Amino acid sequence: MTKVLVVDDVEIVFSAFKEDLASGDFQVDTALNGISALEKAKSTAYDVVFIDLFMPNMDGVQTCKAIHEISPESKLVAFTGNIYTGLINQEIAFKLAGGEIHFLYKPFLQGEIRKITQQLIQRSN
Repeated sequence: MTKVLVVDDVEIVFSAFKEDLASGDFQVDTALNGISALEKAKSTAYDVVFIDLFMPNMDGVQTCKAIHEISPESKLVAFTGNIYTGLINQEIAFKLAGGEIHFLYKPFLQGEIRKITQQLIQRSN
């Protein structure tokens, strides 16, 4: 079973992930912030972690770095609803923190989450 963690401060986003990964061998857990995500990462080895870049208190880059330190084998993917010209700096910071450059932009396309998750799992096998 592929274990997936979704980290976002907006609960409604979780339904998109759960819906896209519903049929298949996926266990989807959620966290409303980076601190909660770290606690979950300490107790569960996630195959893939999707992290919103812009969250209060602990942003996506900080969350990525901390989870990468706890679980370096986890594939870390950023997503955001904010598209602006300064995003390239966040992309670079996320990559340097140990994340993957598979950026998802809200709203998600149908099947996009599943496709990226499957690609990441296949690469690690």
